[in-house]
Amino acid sequence: MTGFRRNIAVTCGVNAAIIADHLWEELALQAMQKEAIERHGHYWCRCSYQMMTVDHPYLSIHMIRDAVEVLQKNNIIRKGCFNENKFDHTNWYAFTEYGEQMMNEGAAA
Repeated sequence: MTGFRRNIAVTCGVNAAIIADHLWEELALQAMQKEAIERHGHYWCRCSYQMMTVDHPYLSIHMIRDAVEVLQKNNIIRKGCFNENKFDHTNWYAFTEYGEQMMNEGAAA
């Protein structure tokens, strides 16, 4: 079953809330496995749009891309590229302080 934070859904839409929850869980998993990196005072997780469609097959790559853009525009997440291989364009994601607050508040509700 897909879960998402209601407060993110109200602010950004359901698809963005689903992706925010996915990235939140992915960040926790990668941090536990020591795969997340720390840059600019935040922990970042690596995740491609295609990887997200595996867990959420009801969302297209375009829907995921749009959701990520909405999350960025609403200052929930940041997107970066920290890959060592110059041909690897997989994005890295980190939650802003506001995004962390929203995710934590949504979990308590």
